[in-house]
Amino acid sequence: MEGADDVTEVSRLQDVAELMWRTAAVHRARAARLVLAAELGGEFRARVERGLAKVAAEHAMAFQELAGAAEARHSATERPSTSPEWNAAMHRSYAALRRAEDHHHRAAAVPAQDEQHR
Repeated sequence: MEGADDVTEVSRLQDVAELMWRTAAVHRARAARLVLAAELGGEFRARVERGLAKVAAEHAMAFQELAGAAEARHSATERPSTSPEWNAAMHRSYAALRRAEDHHHRAAAVPAQDEQHR
């Protein structure tokens, strides 16, 4: 039963990543429309939308990494914990978790970066 839960978790994380990619695309499209509209304050609002798109994209990449970590953990559970395959899967899982954390930190840093680039 645990295997089915792992597969469900991987699928759920991939679904969240896809939602974040769609969210990023919506913000990029809004930014483009704001620039083309050339309204008063539009450039500032477009910059905000581009920042939101960056944040959503970083979250999407983080969720993709989390799905990869869950998938690696799932493959590890199918092996004895003394096997080289188990060890390799666990290393893949830990590496994916570190990359997910890096994406989270980059997402949190986006507003600070935008403030520096004004």
